[in-house]
Amino acid sequence: MKPNILITWISAWIWNYLAENLKNEFNIYWVSRRNPDIENINFQSLDLTNFGKIDNYIESIKNIDFDALIFNAWVGFFDKIENMKDEEIYETINLNVISPIIFIKKLIPYLSKKTKIVFVWSVASKKFFKFWSVYQASKFALRGFAGCLKNEIKQSVFLINPRFVDTKEFFKNERIELQIKWWYTETKIESILNSIKDILNWVERRFEIDL
Repeated sequence: MKPNILITWISAWIWNYLAENLKNEFNIYWVSRRNPDIENINFQSLDLTNFGKIDNYIESIKNIDFDALIFNAWVGFFDKIENMKDEEIYETINLNVISPIIFIKKLIPYLSKKTKIVFVWSVASKKFFKFWSVYQASKFALRGFAGCLKNEIKQSVFLINPRFVDTKEFFKNERIELQIKWWYTETKIESILNSIKDILNWVERRFEIDL
């Protein structure tokens, strides 16, 4: 029987690629607002910022023995801080920080000791870039949560930090020309997949993996 993995997702082509390359070895439970164009996975449409509905979803999966939870849901708005709308700040913090914390808090009582918790996050949690203030605040916050979590719970926690991944999702809320490719080294999608596979197969045991 194939092991089960749960993925919270946002960036379509990245996770379509990863899921297609993992589904032959794992049963994939996929949580997102949008339905991916992937066959033979267990999809649940869920707004991860609707915290009340997280309870209902946890109730439906609490008896599943998960080999891993992989968190990747995020949103980013890039602009001068004075131009940021309050709603954009709330959305960023709610999806990038509060949602995974609440999700894990509610699911942990049902996880086995072998379950791996993986955050596919960002090198933006370790550097300082102008026009990224709220986005980076959320990245720093979740990195801090992950670091504390690994010292608190019996499950293994991992943090994968890609650099720039070339996706249209990243730029859709950009209002200032970032010219990111001039100064941000690109991480290939294959590197993310290989890191996830190494974690799932217990080849990689480091808490933090910078790509």
